[in-house]
Formats: sequence, structure tokens, C-alpha cells
Amino acid sequence: MPAPQGNGGACYGDSGGPDFATVDGRFTLVATNVTYRLDTPAARTFLAPFVALP
Repeated sequence: MPAPQGNGGACYGDSGGPDFATVDGRFTLVATNVTYRLDTPAARTFLAPFVALP
């Protein structure tokens, strides 16, 4: 996964989540300790019905 290997993605140790965001003014848990690439063909196929992809 590391970018120096030409694969892009997260660096070693980045999977230490959880990840939080402010949603509707509230601090909300939005993800747990997994980094998921959204540029893979499988991810893009899954996302396409729900969002406009670049």
C-alpha cells in the first residue's frame, strides 16, 4: 500500500483509527481502524449507483 512502492494508499500505521468527523454539528464516529481505497475497480463499481465519480 505505501506510495513509495508505487501502489498509492495509506502509510504503515495509518490503520490505527477510529476516525471522527463533525456531522450536523456533532462529533461523530465515521469509521473504525480500516483504510479502504476508493479508486479500485470494485470500489468504483459499488459507489457508482450512489455518487457521481470523477
